[in-house]
Amino acid sequence: MTYISNDVMNEIRNKTDIVDVISKYITLTKRGKNYFGVCPFHDDHSPSMSVSPEKQIYTCFSCGASGNVFTFVADFEKISFAQAVRLLGEKVGISVGGISNFSEKKDEYFEIYELANKFYQNSLFTNLGKNAIEYLKKRNIDKETIKKFGIGLSIQKVSLTDYLKNKKYDIDKLINIGITNDQGNDIFINRIMFPIYDLSGNPVAFSGRIYNTKDTSKYVNTKETDKFKKGKLLYNYHIAKEHLKKNDSIIIMEGQMDVIRASTVGINNCIATMGTALTKDHKNIIKNMTNNIVLCFDGDEAGEKATVNAIELLEDTNIDIKVVRLPNNMDPDEYILKEGKDSFFAQIKNAINLIDYKMELLKKNKDFGNIKDVSSYINSVLKELINEKDDITIELNLKKLSDNFNIDYKTIKNKYNNLVKNKKEIKREIKPKKTYDKYRMAENYLIYYMIRDEKVLNMVENKVGYFPTKNIRELSNEIIYYFHKYGIINIADFISYISDRAEILKAFQDIIAMDIKDEFQIQEIEDYIFVINDYHKEMRINNLNKKLKEEKDPLKQAEISMEIMKIRGGSRNGIRD
Repeated sequence: MTYISNDVMNEIRNKTDIVDVISKYITLTKRGKNYFGVCPFHDDHSPSMSVSPEKQIYTCFSCGASGNVFTFVADFEKISFAQAVRLLGEKVGISVGGISNFSEKKDEYFEIYELANKFYQNSLFTNLGKNAIEYLKKRNIDKETIKKFGIGLSIQKVSLTDYLKNKKYDIDKLINIGITNDQGNDIFINRIMFPIYDLSGNPVAFSGRIYNTKDTSKYVNTKETDKFKKGKLLYNYHIAKEHLKKNDSIIIMEGQMDVIRASTVGINNCIATMGTALTKDHKNIIKNMTNNIVLCFDGDEAGEKATVNAIELLEDTNIDIKVVRLPNNMDPDEYILKEGKDSFFAQIKNAINLIDYKMELLKKNKDFGNIKDVSSYINSVLKELINEKDDITIELNLKKLSDNFNIDYKTIKNKYNNLVKNKKEIKREIKPKKTYDKYRMAENYLIYYMIRDEKVLNMVENKVGYFPTKNIRELSNEIIYYFHKYGIINIADFISYISDRAEILKAFQDIIAMDIKDEFQIQEIEDYIFVINDYHKEMRINNLNKKLKEEKDPLKQAEISMEIMKIRGGSRNGIRD
């Protein structure tokens, strides 16, 4: 069982500022006393997540995600709460690895891939790796780059499978995770190995490239597994995110070699899709990295198609998108090698904005000597312009259309205005907010104010029989116990305290996400308490009514009726207005 003492968790959290941590994952903008950003836990199109530096918690008012710095990192990185505590502890110089009873075992998958990665890296620098080293040198990949990207070598004469079997790893496991084939031999033989990392920087797969032989497959990749899914990972993410500053841009490429090549000339803010189209999961990762991206895919027709598809996917994210289209069908790797660093820098610096790229794209296969083609082109451009937010860009493009095609500016402007007028608003999907009956609402409000004020906690402890809902009842007990133990309730620390109680943690997070006002009147609290206690009276009355229907003896019926009347005599109706 994983155990980290509450004192250690609190010490780490107190040394960790939630705004600093979350701003490394998503862009935050200060608004009043809080910070706001696009929520990474649902398909958010506008800043729905609030981060409170005062309370050291975050809350999304659309999807209900909430918690402290540990829950954010755990949910974003898809790791356990304990791993998040350990990760943040390391950043502030507090180790939790040696704590008594801390026995979390690292996933065996990661262990195997870490060993495999080291095995391949060591193989590259043996006598059997000299040819591979020479090949990499000819490709202008120096030792520093080899080390940075963990490049290694698979050798036929040295079996990774045998090495891992000697480490007591089961052969079936090695087959299942893509290290070994069904015959018990290495999947990768005589290939330069490029490790592929997950978003947290753990090696989870390999891409092996031929270097001194001919093969029908230039690259061989690890098969997809639970840990390795191309549609959920972006190559070099774990390095690129460390080179990002707020409002910096990310350059998106197609292959890992493009990213590695860019790194050799000092460009480290690149990620790659590893040959697959951008997915919705990629989109969510990217929009939480930056507000600015440059699409720099291969210069061929397939690269153009990938560019268009990426634009269609990312256009509703409010990210500023720019495009680089490399000449002569070259990919970034080839372009840098042939044209040099300065020329590539110029390409990135002069990347064209989205509307200009679209206007050029719309010109394809158009005969501007043909009136229908001209009309079609202008209408297409105007339809794109209604999505443009910058008024100056809109005005310049309207004038350009007027000048280029000798059409009266008013005609163009009127057409544009009509399109804007007729445009239907696209309603973004928001997870419906939970609805509660009056009893659950009273429970939620009491829990919220219990953690805000000692007076409310004491009133609940002394006046509430028990909460009707099991999770709320247990949550209330934990709050009361925590207060009596520590003498204070800190919301962020209390979240850590109940982190191993999934059901009551979720109930607490739902209450935080309700956006309840902090101020309250004592009479409100009295009303909430009355509603809770009234619930029990109603339950007693319902049970007595059921008993009354079943009872045949007139005298006993009269007794039950009197008891019902007595209970009703002590009731009020609902919460006061």
